[in-house]
Amino acid sequence: MFRMQRIQTAAAAVIAASLLAACGGGGAGSALPTSNGGGNLPPITSTGPSSFRWGQRMLQQATYIGPLTKPVALAMLAQPQLQNEAGLISYAQQASTPGNPNYRHFLSPQQIGQIYGAAPESSAKVSAYFQQYGIGVGSWPQNLVLSLVGTSTQFTAALGVKFGYYQYGKERFIAPIGTPHVAGSIPLAALNALVPIASQVHNFLIRPSTGTFGPGLSPQQVARAFDFSGAYNAGLTGSGIGLGIIGTGPIDPNDVPYYGAAFHTRVATISLIPTSPLFVNPATIPALIGPGFPATGFTMPPPVTTPLNPNFLPCELSGSGVPNFQTCNVEDGEAQLDTEATASLAPGVNENFYLAYYSYCYNATTGVVDTANVGVTGCPSGETLGDAEGIQLADFEIQQAIADNRSDVLSLSYGGGETSFGSAYVGPGGTGLGPAEFAALAAEGIAVFVASGDNGNADCANPAAGLYPTSPCVSYPASDANVVAVGGVNLPVDGAGNLLGQITAWADQTTLGGDGTFGNNVGSGGGVSVLIPAPPWQAGLTLTGGNPQLGGFRGIPDISMDADPYTGQGVGFYIAEGGTIAALGGTSMAAPQAAAQWALVLQACKQSATCGNGSTGPYSYRLGNPAPLFYQIASARANYASVFYDVQYGENQANQNGGGPITGCCFSTPGYDLVTGLGVPMTGRLITAITQTPVN
Repeated sequence: MFRMQRIQTAAAAVIAASLLAACGGGGAGSALPTSNGGGNLPPITSTGPSSFRWGQRMLQQATYIGPLTKPVALAMLAQPQLQNEAGLISYAQQASTPGNPNYRHFLSPQQIGQIYGAAPESSAKVSAYFQQYGIGVGSWPQNLVLSLVGTSTQFTAALGVKFGYYQYGKERFIAPIGTPHVAGSIPLAALNALVPIASQVHNFLIRPSTGTFGPGLSPQQVARAFDFSGAYNAGLTGSGIGLGIIGTGPIDPNDVPYYGAAFHTRVATISLIPTSPLFVNPATIPALIGPGFPATGFTMPPPVTTPLNPNFLPCELSGSGVPNFQTCNVEDGEAQLDTEATASLAPGVNENFYLAYYSYCYNATTGVVDTANVGVTGCPSGETLGDAEGIQLADFEIQQAIADNRSDVLSLSYGGGETSFGSAYVGPGGTGLGPAEFAALAAEGIAVFVASGDNGNADCANPAAGLYPTSPCVSYPASDANVVAVGGVNLPVDGAGNLLGQITAWADQTTLGGDGTFGNNVGSGGGVSVLIPAPPWQAGLTLTGGNPQLGGFRGIPDISMDADPYTGQGVGFYIAEGGTIAALGGTSMAAPQAAAQWALVLQACKQSATCGNGSTGPYSYRLGNPAPLFYQIASARANYASVFYDVQYGENQANQNGGGPITGCCFSTPGYDLVTGLGVPMTGRLITAITQTPVN
């Protein structure tokens, strides 16, 4: 089976400093030293106050290795003090809850910024502070965060700390030595990506590890099994709906039409949406800041590198071991899965692929940025190109999706153990940048579908980093209250897509492709959050069959789609260059399938005479976060039985390597459970339930 996948070496992940889910920093500038003296974590002390959140808890769990030997490029997200973060999260739930006076009264990004985001004077003060150190600053109209791009030398000057290497499990990363601080007059609430833990965030794509699974299910088989075909018969293909993918890496734009031709099916057209934070003009900040600051550094990403050999081996890394995406930008497997699954199941949508990329030149000895060379493809002699892309910058992409407000549905197929994040991104009570940005999406009426994870009830596990949990742990952002968490099932169908048996939970006893250990096809992510309060639509749920009770906290998943690699949909890589199509799985497959389904629902709502009643704004067909509607439908026994396939078999306990199972969670049961949620929504019946218009 063809196994092309983006290079993610430890050095690349560390220096590029994963910004995905804002738990890491971005950038590339030098390789890790070949040897270090080692040592214990230095004391967390400083010469000044630190009034902002920055991930100190994660740093205290790591071991200090040694100082940086030369500058590296970094990207961060600075969150000024918001006017009303709690109010934004509350309004998002109101706007998505049927019966609430604010139901479907959606906001624009400008309104979010004016009412809930940082006040202009707060953003200006934070911008001015970092720009005086030569750090590029960008913004978006929702005013939730500022993008920061600079070198470790510049951030040392701005934050009063030097940077060094740390070890967490088997993963090394770059973080401050000591406590970063700014003047107390600077209204900075949090810095995300200051402490990168690259290993803690990952996509949820599973390639079968044993056995031969062939090309996988066709889009037509999946469509038949999940009743997309009934919607197609009614002329519903997602036409007029914007469907966005938060990109984990680059795609080859030629592959999607080739994929459609291979399966003799229509596919959507993909538009690349680059991240483009607006440069904060120095003229708008105090006069003490002089001219000549670098721009934000964000630009169009480089094209995907075409394989140069018949084995489709990835191109070589630079001699330092740090990726240079200008010369080696290999096609990303997760991104290919996301785009091909959605484009084939909702062929009428306007598909938006968000991909963040930044680049600029700097002196690798002094760390000084060359302000004449930002957003470039190459650097003058003696200068280093700093660049990062995709999965490292996912929250920059989410901010862009909020700002342009063109996608009615978003699909995200990545996450990390909920408790692995610092409070700057997601903290107790559901506060932080993550909950704020997903609340902003819901407040705009945008539906977000997130993969629930592939490690069963133990998403804090990461075998590559040598990390194994001692208690159940769910995935974030799947556990966010303003998204739909999508779990996984096994989908036994014949060649036409007709069910051959019962749909069961994706787990080690169904996949036939793994042994139930971490990283080897464990199964559908699910369990109970320890950070996010239960949203109103989950209040009062009583779980059975050995599942733990929610106890006032968020349970995931909400629904499920196909995730078992044994019954996975086919995905193609470098098809235009002779690559192959192979079965893939994981909840990375389930989330885009659910997003495609919702695009058909929204088209039906757009065409319905009654579906738009009571909504406001230019997107009157939007329904906000779909989760409250799912639970409302399921609350009536007759509707539940007619709309959802109730998955009742399977479990998602995970085994530690060489050890026994983690007990206490979770089992498929009649009704809602913590493995498959409410079950599998059937497309045509879901449309009928929401629009009151029969779909056959």
